[in-house]
Amino acid sequence: MPGGTLRQVGITEQQLLARSLGALISLRRFDSPIYLARAVHGATLTLSLYADELPAADVERLKALRTQSLQVALSDDLRHISEADRDWLIATVSNVLGQRGEVSLPENRLH
Repeated sequence: MPGGTLRQVGITEQQLLARSLGALISLRRFDSPIYLARAVHGATLTLSLYADELPAADVERLKALRTQSLQVALSDDLRHISEADRDWLIATVSNVLGQRGEVSLPENRLH
């Protein structure tokens, strides 16, 4: 059994999710499709830890994106993950982190 408290385990999961969000946001529009596929795959894996809290439609989209990210990373053709999927994933990760009080969302920072 790993050491640490349950609180630390929760913090670790949130840190993974925050790192996944950072990786998605930091990619430039014309970076390699493989880099985007790697970032999407990492985010979908980490976000799957919170699948119980997501609507069923989002869980299905998450599974489809995970499958697509593997196909893009393993293939030689020029398929890619769409900007709409990337934007949805960023919004979903931000929402999950925001619900935990880990992310100060822009609408909450307005004065």
